[in-house]
Amino acid sequence: MRSLANTLRLTGKELRAIRGDLVMVALIIYVFTVATYLVADAVSTEIRNLSVAVIDEDQSILSQRLTDAIQPPLFNSPVPVSPTEAEKALIAGKYVLVVALPPNLERDLRLGKSPTISILVDATAVAHAGNGASYMQQLLTTEISRFVSPENSGSSLVNVVFRNRFNPNLTSKWFSAVMQLMNSITIITLILSGASLIREREHGTIEHVLVMPVRPHEIVLSKILANGVVILAAATFSLEVVVRWMLGVPIAGSTLLFVGGTAIYIVAMASIGLLLSTFTHNMGQFGLLIIPVMIVMILLSGGMTPLESMPLWLQLVMKTVSPSPHFVSFAQSVLYRGSGLSLVAGQLLIMAVMSAVALAITLLRFRKVLSA
Repeated sequence: MRSLANTLRLTGKELRAIRGDLVMVALIIYVFTVATYLVADAVSTEIRNLSVAVIDEDQSILSQRLTDAIQPPLFNSPVPVSPTEAEKALIAGKYVLVVALPPNLERDLRLGKSPTISILVDATAVAHAGNGASYMQQLLTTEISRFVSPENSGSSLVNVVFRNRFNPNLTSKWFSAVMQLMNSITIITLILSGASLIREREHGTIEHVLVMPVRPHEIVLSKILANGVVILAAATFSLEVVVRWMLGVPIAGSTLLFVGGTAIYIVAMASIGLLLSTFTHNMGQFGLLIIPVMIVMILLSGGMTPLESMPLWLQLVMKTVSPSPHFVSFAQSVLYRGSGLSLVAGQLLIMAVMSAVALAITLLRFRKVLSA
């Protein structure tokens, strides 16, 4: 009971320290509100209003029909240009796609020949260029098929039907909002927990704590508890207000289950942040050490790119040393697919084991630093 009382008193001290650090408070508020909203709403790979030009050297009914088929919202209304103008416009970055309709296009099709339609792509915008060219190819192919064989355009031996589960309209905002929230939890937990120890070193208050009748594990647990409460509250607010209400992202699963899994993950991240801070003496050193750790954990977590696309050995390494892949898988399963406790119990168990290991290593290192 005395140990619990000491931990709670130290937790109160840590909460007051966080409240007094206005820069850190502003950072937490910004990351879990403004940053989450802006990244989810502005960063998109969806095709919308793509700039298109058309070189029509055929001037036939078919070429006019193909030009008229290029319409919003996927594409802007096409601009007719000459081959010379198209070359200059691509160099100037004026258009993403330029469709070149060759001479005698309609006549060659009616004669059974195979004319070539060129789609010139400004591939400096890789995602939009690739997706836009694919949509354009599909659109032109469909229109030509309807023009050449209108009686067979709707028939096929096999009818392939796509049904998109969990995101029917393939809205990228639904994905990026939750991914940004998970990245924010990782970044802020690492920074805030490590900064709590660095702050005491720089201010000289760590010596005051050491002369108190408290033990190292009480200090560590109080820092994890205080920072965890703040981040968990901010993450829950961001999920409910920013993601669900402001961005309109439907949350399929239980918020309570997500909060519980996030709490386990925060313990692991806070322990890692404290562990890294024991190898540094000021915020400058801590910042240089934490940046590569955060980059690797976020980029290789499976949130930005599928984990399955990585080499097998790298998948095994990340799943063994980092809790972030398991947290991403857990969060996506709960928030996107509405999974219950029985489906994510394995991921929760793995995160709990990793949290216990990270906490144990941090306690050993913390005792060594304090004794020195």
